[in-house]
Amino acid sequence: MNWKQLEVKILDVVRRAFKQYSEKWVTAETLAQHIETLNPNWLKRNGSCFNRTRVEWTDDQGRRHSGSWLYPLHEIQEMMMDGRIKSLQVK
Repeated sequence: MNWKQLEVKILDVVRRAFKQYSEKWVTAETLAQHIETLNPNWLKRNGSCFNRTRVEWTDDQGRRHSGSWLYPLHEIQEMMMDGRIKSLQVK
């Protein structure tokens, strides 16, 4: 591996780490405010296309609960810019 290849790999690792640190997780309603075509109804049916997550917890009675789905706003915006948004697949 030459110095240029090493530099490219280091920059890639730094970029990925920065993206993870600066990501903004938003609800379907907030995502729709930023990207209108991804409205809450569409996300309800097709949201599994994205790297979404939800808050889950156990209450003091031992019952499990889960909150709304959260979507990575910056990652989805980047998908739109680089064209990955055109090849989504529902999981």
